[in-house]
Amino acid sequence: MNRKRRYGTFVALALLGVISCVDLAISDPGTFQRARPGYEWSFPRDHGPHNGFQTEWWYYTGHLYREGAEPFRDAPAYGFQLTFFRRAETPRDGERSEYLAHAAITDIATGVTTFASRKGGALLGAAGANPTTLEVWSGDWLAELIGDSHLLRFSPARGGSPSLRLLAAQSSPPWLQGEGGFSRKGTCDTCASHYYSLPRLKLSGEVRDGARLTPVRGLAWMDHEFMSNTLAPDQVGWDWMGLMLNDGRNLTVFRLRTADGGTSYASASIQQEGSSSTVRGNEVTLTPAKEWLSPRTGARYPLEWRVQIPSRGIDLVVKARVPGCEVGDGASELEPRYWEGPVAADGERAIGYLEMTGYAGKIRM
Repeated sequence: MNRKRRYGTFVALALLGVISCVDLAISDPGTFQRARPGYEWSFPRDHGPHNGFQTEWWYYTGHLYREGAEPFRDAPAYGFQLTFFRRAETPRDGERSEYLAHAAITDIATGVTTFASRKGGALLGAAGANPTTLEVWSGDWLAELIGDSHLLRFSPARGGSPSLRLLAAQSSPPWLQGEGGFSRKGTCDTCASHYYSLPRLKLSGEVRDGARLTPVRGLAWMDHEFMSNTLAPDQVGWDWMGLMLNDGRNLTVFRLRTADGGTSYASASIQQEGSSSTVRGNEVTLTPAKEWLSPRTGARYPLEWRVQIPSRGIDLVVKARVPGCEVGDGASELEPRYWEGPVAADGERAIGYLEMTGYAGKIRM
C-alpha cells in the first residue's frame, strides 16, 4: 500500500472512530521469541519489524542547528524525538501489532517542548512497518531508508505545526550493542533485548512553523530494539543516555532502577572508528543530581548526572538543556509518561539525549 493510501486510511478510520487504544496486557513471555546470544543480523532486513517478539521500537533523537552553528561548539536551536513502538498481544498477532508513535520538538531558546502521539493498528493499515527494510509509519509520520539516508517526516503537534522533514545520512554500519547485538538488562533469562544503534547520523532539512521555514542541520542518533518481557519484577524503569563526544567516541550508558532508586543493573558500551566494546556494570557509576519536579505528574526527574567510567577515561557531568521534557500520554503502564530530552556535558564536549522512565509510575515491558 502506498503512503498516500495509508494516510487516507488513517484519516478515514480516525474520523469514523474505529481506531482506539487497545489494552495491551502482558502475555506469557514464553510464547514469544526471546533475545538470545548469537543472533545473525542481516541488513536491511533487520531494520524491519520482528513480529515474533512482543515489543519493538525505532527511536530517533537529535540536535538541530541553524545555519552557521556547529555541533560540539554551539548550542542547538532544537532537540527532537521521533519514535515508533510496536507491541503484540500474542505471537500470532505479530503481523497485526498495535503501533504507538511519539514525536517531540524542544525549542532550546524558549524551553518549550511540544509533543504529540498517535495510535493505530497494522491490521487496518493506519500504522505499520515494511518486513524487508526500514519503512515504519503512523499516518503521515514516517521513517524510511532511501539509499544510505533516513527520511524522517513528522509533526510533534496535534495541529500539524511545527512540522519537520529531515534527511539523516548514515555513514557507518549499525553498531551492535552488547554482545553482538545481544543487550543484557539483568540476570534473568528474559532480561535482554536485541539492539543496535546508528549514532552521528548527519542531518539536513527544515522545521516549518506556520509560514516560517527554518533550514537546519545537525546530528541524530537512531536506536532499534526488539524484545519480550525484558524487565525483572523488581525493576520499575531505567535511565539511558546516548552520547556523542567531541573526540569521536560514542557512548551508550544505562541503568535499570528499583523502586527505592537503587541500581538493579547497569551497563555501557563505547564505539570509536568502527570498533566497539562493552563495559561491565561494576565499572560504571551514574550519580544523579538537581531534580526537577513535574507539575503534571509530581514525578521528580534528575536533570544532572555524573557519568564515570574510570577504566575508559570517562568522567562527564551531563546536564539537561531544558527541564520540562516530560512526554507521553500516561494512559496506562504501557503508555507511560517519561522524560526524554537533549543534554550536553562539560559545555559542548558531549551531546546527546537522556531518557528517564519509571519516575511517574512503574514501566511494564
